[in-house]
Amino acid sequence: MIQNKDAYQYIGDDEYLVYVRVSTDRDEQVSSVENQIAICRYWLEQNGFKWREEAVCKDEGISGTVLVEREAMQYILEQARQKKIKMVVFKSLSRLARDIKDALDIRDTLHEHNVRIISIEEGLDSMTVSKNDMRFEMSSLFNEQYSRMLSVNIAGVLAQKVRQGGHIGKVPFGYVRVRDAERQVSRLQIKEDEARIIRQIFAWRVHGYGYKMITYMLNNPARRIPTQPMYIDLDEEIPSPTGKKWQMTTVQRIVQNPTYCGDFILNQYRKEKIRGRRKQIRNPKDKWTIFRDHHPAIVSRDVWEKANDTYAPHRGRRITPWNEFRGIVKCAECGSNMVIVQSYKHKKDGSRTEWAYLKCSRYRRGGKDLCVNHDPIQYHEFRQAIIDRLIELSNSMTFDFESQHEKLFESRVKALENSLEQLEQRKKNLLDLYLDQLIDKSEFEQKRHEIEQEIVRTREKLKTMSVRENAEKQVRNIQEAFEALKNQDQDLHHVFTTLIERIDIHPDGSLDIRYHFENISSNVLQ
Repeated sequence: MIQNKDAYQYIGDDEYLVYVRVSTDRDEQVSSVENQIAICRYWLEQNGFKWREEAVCKDEGISGTVLVEREAMQYILEQARQKKIKMVVFKSLSRLARDIKDALDIRDTLHEHNVRIISIEEGLDSMTVSKNDMRFEMSSLFNEQYSRMLSVNIAGVLAQKVRQGGHIGKVPFGYVRVRDAERQVSRLQIKEDEARIIRQIFAWRVHGYGYKMITYMLNNPARRIPTQPMYIDLDEEIPSPTGKKWQMTTVQRIVQNPTYCGDFILNQYRKEKIRGRRKQIRNPKDKWTIFRDHHPAIVSRDVWEKANDTYAPHRGRRITPWNEFRGIVKCAECGSNMVIVQSYKHKKDGSRTEWAYLKCSRYRRGGKDLCVNHDPIQYHEFRQAIIDRLIELSNSMTFDFESQHEKLFESRVKALENSLEQLEQRKKNLLDLYLDQLIDKSEFEQKRHEIEQEIVRTREKLKTMSVRENAEKQVRNIQEAFEALKNQDQDLHHVFTTLIERIDIHPDGSLDIRYHFENISSNVLQ
């Protein structure tokens, strides 16, 4: 919690911030917010600083291993970048970070902007400590190791709770958690008003309906198809787990979740830190611990297995054609990827005709509730049209690429520098929006991560660019890509990604195309 972001709009000798953090109830017992503030206040007053309550920045209930989710620390770093603070004070390095990389990144950012760092418990003061002093690194390393040991111990405790019939983690849709006073654990209990929706989804699935059709019926009462048994009224509104419109991915996750047949899987996922964020990674099945009949089942095991039988006759597999435009082609309405959807028609002689169409992935997941249906665009016709367009552009280029080396390099450097300035400004503007409560935390984190990743990529491009080598390489890649168009039978994904930055497809089938080679010469597109 940042108590007063306007308190730092002035320049003064006591321009400091105090950082405090607790992540769990256990953490609170040994290092409470009040305890941390009292220690920091005492140090400040003993060293001649005037205490300011509004200078306290709090991260409460936030892990010390996830830097991007710590809004108070992110605020401090932003204030440092804007040169609005001169000092940061905290109780100990364990409050600063549990991850050595994060700790060093925080330290380096503060050092870069001449911000004094005070860690009271370790007696560290960046103004007096020698550059060769390894206490910061050693303490950060110890904190990281302690965090790992703590995770192992917690995992063992949680496993024991599961063995006793307890539930850990998020409560699945269709259940509530109730306390078992005798065993001192929390168990799952069926929530009947939600469970009947789960049963209906499985009933439709067993009767042969696909995820998209089920999603459509959940969102549109008038189009529901009755089955035996039937668990919901045909005309009732069915709320999704999020309270919004149902999506195909939600239906798919429900059907594939073994929780609904009474099983609990421990260690199915692990969390790893990737580029500053903790990502959930699926473990191999041999690492899973499966507790069968762990809690009351909403559907029988037989029903669950039938719903998940991908080889059932009514669910014949289709092989989706390879999408050579993956990541390039977008829906102009919502910005989602356009994906390939297959359709086919059986003939009297037993053969069948197949088509592959481009569809908005968001529309495919949830129908018209999420986006619009585009006019049919056959993939192979689209592919040929793009190839013809690229060949036409190649033939119209009258300039000599090889003579453009220096001009190309200079334009690329300038474009990257301008892009970097714009990204930094977007980052600042985004923080202002969040601090002014114009956007919520999740939107802030998502967009900030996207901007930071783009900043990193842009800076890396600037670092690695060479006047002649990179210019020659880009020109050569473009020339080779155009040359490769002569062999249209091969996979052209690399060719398309080399030449095309993005294609937006409008509902009426019209296209907006941006090319990578547009900045090479103004004569490229005539």
